[in-house]
Amino acid sequence: MVARLKTKYIYKICKQTEWDKALKEGVFKGSRIDILDGFIHLSKKNQINSTLNKYFLNQKKLVLLKISCENLKKLTYEKSSNNKVYPHLYSNLNIKSVMEVKKIDN
Repeated sequence: MVARLKTKYIYKICKQTEWDKALKEGVFKGSRIDILDGFIHLSKKNQINSTLNKYFLNQKKLVLLKISCENLKKLTYEKSSNNKVYPHLYSNLNIKSVMEVKKIDN
């Protein structure tokens, strides 16, 4: 585990249907892989394109969530399997922390 970094925003790529469900419930519990791994996989701004190309290539109806780090208490930065540091959220995400939602044309 790596110490918490000073970052104002982090990002989550997910399916539109997953985001729609979060809007109804008031909380984003994560994508299937997040739930299996026990944390929500996130990206720093400079990691969005590589995450998109590695895990979401040719998928349709995706959205990019811009998330404020201000009230995320269980946010950590950890080395991934590719030895790069990524943000991980070890709790559900309150939708109030999502500042912007953009559709992704992939």
